[in-house]
Order: sequence, then structure tokens, then C-alpha cells
Amino acid sequence: MAAAGPGEDDDLLDELRAAVRGAGSPTAAMADAARAAFAWRTVDAELAALTSDSLVDEPAGVRGSSTGPRDLVFEGRGASVEVARDEDCLVGQLVPAAPGQVSLLRPDGEVDRTDVDEFGRFRFERSVSGPARLRCTTPSGVLVTEWVRF
Repeated sequence: MAAAGPGEDDDLLDELRAAVRGAGSPTAAMADAARAAFAWRTVDAELAALTSDSLVDEPAGVRGSSTGPRDLVFEGRGASVEVARDEDCLVGQLVPAAPGQVSLLRPDGEVDRTDVDEFGRFRFERSVSGPARLRCTTPSGVLVTEWVRF
């Protein structure tokens, strides 16, 4: 197969531009299909299940509510995320420790992102309330926590 010359490339680009312009505005069904396809971008991420929540796992016989931070543990096959939430921040650690990034996700998308240090620690300088999840990206892969209501 012979390589296309410079004029042929320009002709092909012109045809592609005309095809895109001729398609018109996307319909609601097209937009829904695009969103659904975009959601599949994390299909290979491992889901980390909530295995411990200090609000639920309070020892029997303890009176009153805990005034300390809320502690959560999410576990995947080869890694876990430990999180402590108090009134003005969310701190956590990846186990095993690995550098990377952690994204704070709400149902309408990512609201914050922070770096993870070499010890696996991260911190969000914001209060967190309502449904949220974390997406942890390290050199070994992506770990996404299940949704939890803070």
C-alpha cells in the first residue's frame, strides 16, 4: 500500500470535517451512550469493599456517640485504604504504601485530588459529607472504594 501524499491527507481531513459537521448536534440518546462508554474507562479498577467502620463497629456496652474521627477501612485483593474523617479533613493511607494519587469522588464527579507520599499517606483539606468514594491510582493499578455516606 502506497503512502498518501500531502494533498491526499488534506482531502481526507476535509472529508472527515464535513462528516462531523453533517452529523448535527448530539441527541439525548447519543449523550447517554457517550456517558455510558466513558464510565467503562475504570472497568479494570479493583473495587475495595468497606470492611470496618467505626460508626458501626463500636464495641458493645459503650454509651454515647464517639467524638473522635470516623475510621474506615476498605480492602481489595492486594491492597487496602485506611481513612479517618473528622469535621475539617479526610486523611488516609494506602497499604501497602505506594506513591500515587487519590481522587475524592462524588456522584456528580471528581471534587478533589491529592498526591500520595512514599509512605502511602494522603490528606484532603476539606470537610466531606454525603456519598463519596476514593479512586487510588498507584504504579501497581487502580483501587476504587465502594460508596460510603460520610
